[in-house]
Amino acid sequence: MTTRAHSSAYEVLPWPDSVPVPLSAPPLTTAPSDGPKVIRWIERHCRYGEGDKFGQPVKLELFQKLFLIMLFELRPDGTRRYRRALLEVPKGNGKTPIASWVAAYLLATQRSAVIPVAAASYDQAEILFGDLRTSIDESPTLARLFHTFEGEVQVAGGPGRAYKVAAVAGTNDGQRPSAFFADEIHEWTGNKGRVHLVIANGAAKRAGSLVVNTTTPGADLDSFAGKLHEYGLKVNSGEIDDPEFLCVIWGCPEDRYDLTDPDSPGFQDRLHQAIRDANPAADRFLSVPDVASRFYQIARHEWVRYHLGMWTTVAERWLPAGAWEACERPGPVPDGTEVCLGFDGSYNGDSTALVVVSCPTDEGELPHVDVVAAWERPESLVGEWRVPILEVEDAIRAACRTWTVREIVCDPYRWARTYQVLEDEGLPIVEFPQSPSRMAPATARFYEATTNAQLTHSGHPALARHLANCAIKVDARGSRLAKEHRHSTRRIDLAVAAVMALERACQTPEIQPAPQFWSWADL
Repeated sequence: MTTRAHSSAYEVLPWPDSVPVPLSAPPLTTAPSDGPKVIRWIERHCRYGEGDKFGQPVKLELFQKLFLIMLFELRPDGTRRYRRALLEVPKGNGKTPIASWVAAYLLATQRSAVIPVAAASYDQAEILFGDLRTSIDESPTLARLFHTFEGEVQVAGGPGRAYKVAAVAGTNDGQRPSAFFADEIHEWTGNKGRVHLVIANGAAKRAGSLVVNTTTPGADLDSFAGKLHEYGLKVNSGEIDDPEFLCVIWGCPEDRYDLTDPDSPGFQDRLHQAIRDANPAADRFLSVPDVASRFYQIARHEWVRYHLGMWTTVAERWLPAGAWEACERPGPVPDGTEVCLGFDGSYNGDSTALVVVSCPTDEGELPHVDVVAAWERPESLVGEWRVPILEVEDAIRAACRTWTVREIVCDPYRWARTYQVLEDEGLPIVEFPQSPSRMAPATARFYEATTNAQLTHSGHPALARHLANCAIKVDARGSRLAKEHRHSTRRIDLAVAAVMALERACQTPEIQPAPQFWSWADL
């Protein structure tokens, strides 16, 4: 578990054996907390919403109680420690109901409460707000304290309200919420993230406010939810000092158990254990066999995201897990080796990449892949960075002095001047337009070579990262590499350069015909 240090004034407690250890969370301690009081209030007054227990009194599970104890931790002066929180769990672990119960508690106990209850869409907002409304309507005590309406709950006889917000409808400036509940924030993409910013900024202006974000993992770490996820990890690891932010994440890494072959011995046991590790509600109100059956019904990356609680960086992972790592053979391509260079360049965008692939010359020899150089824009220099063109050209020249370069494979787009300069110097420039007709077979060759261990590579981390960022685009013209979405900042240039270079390195070089001499007398 990723965890951060806690004040030495409090004893750190062991995590209960009956609850799976979160992937990331602050430690459990003996710090004072209003959590026990909140737990008693919820179990006394709140009722279950839609489902098998509709209208019955809430009975919190231990993992829910632990989260509430952390969420309502107190400072020495008696004020709440946390003002912002992220609860990230796989699907089916009751994150939305617990948010609605906390919202009910705060609506009943905060002075002049203003509580937006929000989600990205109208339907999802209704799920969270509907749980709050039903919990109140079905409770003998809360039904006397509040008046419920389609999109609002009002405190009877006094100020205070909770209201439904769908982020898709746009911003709501001017409010100063006492609490803000945002559900399934991985769906808050595009302008919907702006709505969260506006409401959260309003809450920050009110003393003692609380912002609670709940979500299952998403598929884009560049999104609002992805950035909040990574921020929480850094807070829990101590990289960022933010004592007012609580991050609790449950999940199970895909590679913790071997789930590659459903027909292998012990697979079902491993699958069930992975589910139990990831889901704190497993064997309580979440059926492990039901979740396991979904493994065979939906795409693998979706199952991992929804039921193991892991972010998937692309919609469909291109290379199978572990395939690239299995081909690693540390070491560079020896000087003087016959090679092809792959070059993928930009001017002021993601990055520019230069990759070397050795050309197999003997039967049984495998091509070896390595990174020559990569130029990536620093994250802090958005709009201020340009690829150092002269430095790139010098790196290509240096590579041609190091190895026997058969071809420098490149897409002529935007770099025509450089290619002309190098070609005029006698370097073997070969144009490789990144068209479907060229990239589809090259992509297939690279995939087959990797999955069949028909190549080796140096283990360069940047190349591994770029390969992991690759999505696969499939249409009538074949499969080829693509970003996960058009505006993604996750770079794939090294992967593209490697694909092009391997394609040419594995081709049999064309034999130039010997010159033929003839004279008119031979006719």
